[in-house]
Amino acid sequence: MPTAKETRSKKTSNSNKANTTSVEKSKTSTGRAKGLGRGLSALLEGHELNLEAEKEAVYQIDIDDISPMENQPRKIFDDDKMQELAESIKENGIIQPIIVHKRGLNDYVLVAGERRWRAGRLAGLREVPAIVRTLDKEKQLKQALIENIQRENLNPLEEATAYQQLLDEYGLTQEEVAKVLGKSRSAVANTLRLKRLPVEIQDFINGGSLSEGHARALLALPEAIQQIEAADHILDKGLNVRQTEEYIRLLLNPPTKNTARPKDVQAEISVRDLELKLSRSLGTKVRLSDKNGKGLIKIPYKNLDELDRILELLNVRV
Repeated sequence: MPTAKETRSKKTSNSNKANTTSVEKSKTSTGRAKGLGRGLSALLEGHELNLEAEKEAVYQIDIDDISPMENQPRKIFDDDKMQELAESIKENGIIQPIIVHKRGLNDYVLVAGERRWRAGRLAGLREVPAIVRTLDKEKQLKQALIENIQRENLNPLEEATAYQQLLDEYGLTQEEVAKVLGKSRSAVANTLRLKRLPVEIQDFINGGSLSEGHARALLALPEAIQQIEAADHILDKGLNVRQTEEYIRLLLNPPTKNTARPKDVQAEISVRDLELKLSRSLGTKVRLSDKNGKGLIKIPYKNLDELDRILELLNVRV
């Protein structure tokens, strides 16, 4: 049951143009998380979260009456992006309400929407639009995990931590987590494996220097020191994910009898990258071999028509 403060705030929110816009736009179906469908309902079955409700009341709540939830999945907030969001909120208000749990009189715990709440503070808002739900601690964490994962607001390591919490604290299997989130079981398993990486590499991921694709490739190396050295090389050379995968493959299976030197490995990566570009340009699988700056390009064709097409692409007249 909303307090007099919540009700009064709801009725008087017209005084705040930006917030009024966000509330009016948000008084639609906010209960169903996009893309989760019946899977989320099954996960939260029996918890009476009312996620299938067609409409939920949106209240304007004093921003200082809201506190962040413990064990919130999101740990890192990019200052520049938060400032951009704050500027957007100044201009347009908070379009999507946050979700809070009512702990007591004028005392709320943030369940979902911490970025919006923090950016609202930066924007100088006194009140924020919120959906008020009564949840125990377990339901709060579970809903926060699902909301953050599904909205893709987490970096890969935060997402891996959230997956692990769903496994450890709620007894879900990887298959169940995958079904709820609309992902493959292998995708969930691969994301969970990121937690095995050394702290140095996890810092690169959190900082955005390495992507999840880079990190997955590094997992193929058996030793932590190898992973760290390879990560340094990847960053130093600016390798993309495909080049990284090739680099790791060559580290595991050197092309010569002796262990390939880093320069040899990089040269091989460049050859394979050029080979791929030529194949894409000519529409056929090009083979390129190189030794000390000399080599051979092989361009196969299935028939004379395909040969004419390739010659035309090469601007060769016959």
